[in-house]
Amino acid sequence: MCAILCGLDELADIVIYAQGKAEFFRKNFEIEQIPSKPTFSRILNMIDGEAIAKVIIEIMRERAEFLGDVIAVDGKAIRSTSVKGKAHSALQILTVYLTESSVVLGQKAIHEKTNEIPVFQEMLDFLNIKDKTITADAMHCQKETCKKIIGRNGNYVLGLKENQKTLHNDVELFINGEINSDTVEKFTAVEKNGGRIEKRICKKVTDISWLDRKEEWVG
Repeated sequence: MCAILCGLDELADIVIYAQGKAEFFRKNFEIEQIPSKPTFSRILNMIDGEAIAKVIIEIMRERAEFLGDVIAVDGKAIRSTSVKGKAHSALQILTVYLTESSVVLGQKAIHEKTNEIPVFQEMLDFLNIKDKTITADAMHCQKETCKKIIGRNGNYVLGLKENQKTLHNDVELFINGEINSDTVEKFTAVEKNGGRIEKRICKKVTDISWLDRKEEWVG
């Protein structure tokens, strides 16, 4: 893990790294002898990667002085794992992490991007999200996901696009008609990025009495 955190993933490089840090490992972990490349290979083929990941995540949780209150859900394709000529062949990883401390709470390999939804819903069964706010893109704007988050005493901020067409159209119609009202809370941020000035405006509506079928979206 020390070698991987330093950007090394080839066994030969890991062995060389370990040999160069032998005194560090002896002092901090009581490792008296650095394994050979064949030994590393045999051990790595025997261990349960998912079980090791859970242990590492638990250690990170224990060691983090500040965890934070915002949990992000992020699915990524590892481009280097794709097979030429085969669409969607790259390894997909769904990661759930605390944004302020960068502590990973859970990680799952998924077969393709569309499988993010059920995988994240399953992860919610064992994640501790009490009093945390989950942020996710529009793919995760699902009634069942909202229900699970609220059921586990969490909160959510989800993107809304046309995958939820009726809700999206209702909100868009309201925003275009009412959002410029003086009663709407507004926050503006201005920053320089890449040689240009970027201005972002966030407008918040708390009165959603106008929204039809809102009871279908728990929370």
